[in-house]
Amino acid sequence: MESEASAIQSLLEESSGGITRLFLEDVVRELDIGIHMHEMGSLQQIRFDVHIWLDGTEMPTSDTIDSVLDYEYLDAAIDRVTSGVRIGLLETMASNLLDDVMSPPEVIAASVRLTKLNVKGFDGKFGCSMSKIKN
Repeated sequence: MESEASAIQSLLEESSGGITRLFLEDVVRELDIGIHMHEMGSLQQIRFDVHIWLDGTEMPTSDTIDSVLDYEYLDAAIDRVTSGVRIGLLETMASNLLDDVMSPPEVIAASVRLTKLNVKGFDGKFGCSMSKIKN
C-alpha cells in the first residue's frame, strides 16, 4: 500500500501547497465473500488498508476532535460496506469502500486495498486496490 500511497502523495504535493494523509491499516474482518462455490458460506479473512488525503497542513483551530475530520469514520465505512448484502467480488467491495471514504468534502483523494489473507488452494494473497483523486 505504501508505494501506491507515496505515488498519490507525490501527485498531490506537486499540485498543492501541502496535504495531509490520514490512514487506517491492518483491519482484519472475517467475511463471507467470493464467487467460487467453495467460498460461498465460508468466512475468509480480509485485510483492509485505507488512506485518505486532505488539502492543506494547517494546524487545527483547537486541539479537539471537532476541529478535524474524525478519521474514525474510516472504520465505520468498513463496517458499512461489510455489513450489508453479501458481495462476491473484492472489486465491488473496494469500489463501495472507496466511494464511502471519499464522501466527506475535505477528502481530495483516497486509496483502499483489500487483501484475502488465506486463499484456499493458493500460496500467497489475493487482493484489489483502488485509488481516486477528486477533480
